[in-house]
Amino acid sequence: MYSHHEAKLGWGSSLGDKAYKALKYIVVNCHAPPGTRLDATAISTVLNMSATPVRDALIQLEIEEYIARFPGSGYYTRKLDPKRLSDEFGVTRTILQEAIRGKLDELHRRLPILQTTPRWNDYELAREFLEVFYKQITEALNNERMLYYVHESNIRTRYVRWLDVQRPGRLSCIRDDMSELLELLDKRDKNGAIANVDRQFSAIINTVPDLVLQGNDRAGNMKESWLGTLSSFAVES
Repeated sequence: MYSHHEAKLGWGSSLGDKAYKALKYIVVNCHAPPGTRLDATAISTVLNMSATPVRDALIQLEIEEYIARFPGSGYYTRKLDPKRLSDEFGVTRTILQEAIRGKLDELHRRLPILQTTPRWNDYELAREFLEVFYKQITEALNNERMLYYVHESNIRTRYVRWLDVQRPGRLSCIRDDMSELLELLDKRDKNGAIANVDRQFSAIINTVPDLVLQGNDRAGNMKESWLGTLSSFAVES
């Protein structure tokens, strides 16, 4: 898991860590179609390493439930699951509301950081802003377990959130909701801020089934080779 794996001192230097990072990028961003067999030999050739660190990476990703393993068959990418994704969004919503409920004064003190908003015409920057914002709100709780949950939720919902911000009118809606939330925090309006967070997360949870259908179709129709994308990411990182 994140808190015991990627956060370790010196993590990222071994071949297994590099294979894990590259494969996780492919899986989280749905660059490989759902149900794709993750062959350790083919992957090791692309990453220019032996199959052993690749297998170690696949085992870790399966433990973390990013991929699935079928005995006698191997490791495969998962389909997007609307129930799992809705639950992930629900966990983050609950944690943010708890932070607002119990740490409003601390959040008010952090407003100068929270108010660093992106250009609202860039899908990727908007998605990144939301992830960072959720973590900054959670940090007010000073609770490592809660921060871990939000970190994991951000990763597991990343692709669906990226699809969501590209829907017609969504960026302007999110911009307006976030501007209102920051104003409510500035006024120390606890109930209003909690209601705002509930409205924002309900909006995306209600559309998760449609986003999952779109995401699975999009991933299944990828024209570029996921092994090629894996190779490019490994070189760049």
